[in-house]
Amino acid sequence: MTSLRDASLQVHGDPPSAVRPVDELGAADVATMLTAPSAPELLDLLGITGQDHDELMPLLGPAAADDEILGEITRTANLLRAGAGLDVPEADLGSLGEHHRTLQQRLAPGEGLVAILALAVSTSTVRAWHAARGLSTELSWEVLADLGQQMRVHRRSSGRLGLHQLGWMALNWAGRLVHLGRLQFDLHRIEEGTGHERWVLGTHIPARGPLTPEAVEDSFLRATECATTHYADLDADRPQGAPAFGHEFVCDSWLMNPVLVDELGADSNIGGFVDRWEIVSHSPGADSAAFFVFGERPPYEAAALPRVTRLERVVAERLADGRGWEVGVGRLVR
Repeated sequence: MTSLRDASLQVHGDPPSAVRPVDELGAADVATMLTAPSAPELLDLLGITGQDHDELMPLLGPAAADDEILGEITRTANLLRAGAGLDVPEADLGSLGEHHRTLQQRLAPGEGLVAILALAVSTSTVRAWHAARGLSTELSWEVLADLGQQMRVHRRSSGRLGLHQLGWMALNWAGRLVHLGRLQFDLHRIEEGTGHERWVLGTHIPARGPLTPEAVEDSFLRATECATTHYADLDADRPQGAPAFGHEFVCDSWLMNPVLVDELGADSNIGGFVDRWEIVSHSPGADSAAFFVFGERPPYEAAALPRVTRLERVVAERLADGRGWEVGVGRLVR
């Protein structure tokens, strides 16, 4: 739907390990997609709703009419389309951020607009990868709809249209992330370069409502089913004694902090989620907690952070009194 070149793709490997385009999009192709009558439907499929949808639609035509902006959208889209799969490098959108931000000011203040439009017109490769691995069309678009979710996260922290989680969106478009109910899971290797190197499921917690035990359990069950059905080959050649693929999870997050169990209780949704994990490492991460709990990016005044909920009080008090916050890496075998 979003690419004039959907048919010009190659699937590599059996079972598939990557999908790559045969050729690149041209600026005229991108301009056609940005101004097509189906553009509003595309934004809907990408989860772009409400005020973000309303503000983005009037910018599509001007973006297509500006040769330099259109050229940068096209270049970035081709970086994103360069490949999806298990061992395909992610597009380095972060390194383009400053240049994109400068160009964007011709159309609207803020950041992320060029990346948003490049992501919108470059879904063909990742959709083909999902299909090659047997994922449904509905599940594929649910992955891509995380673009709208990250734009809403950006609006909460900045008050305006945009996107700053560029690396995260590149991971989505590389095809190694899947959304299964309450949680998200990514495919990646751990202990690389050692005799214990293996594929695991990374676990992520989007801002999608409460972490009820029932919803969390459903997501883990679905993750194991998805992994063992669509990526069964990743169980091959695992180190002796390693858990079967699809049953070993890791979580690198501000949530992986035992303070949350101590303060909120293991019977709370958040405390119970944290209590599932063995926390194997930790490091300073005050800014991560400030962003995910309060939507604040540096610089921010820790003493002024709200303390309405128990979670806010636990985090804000530690950020304000100098104790800070630690992010952790958790491991779960089930």
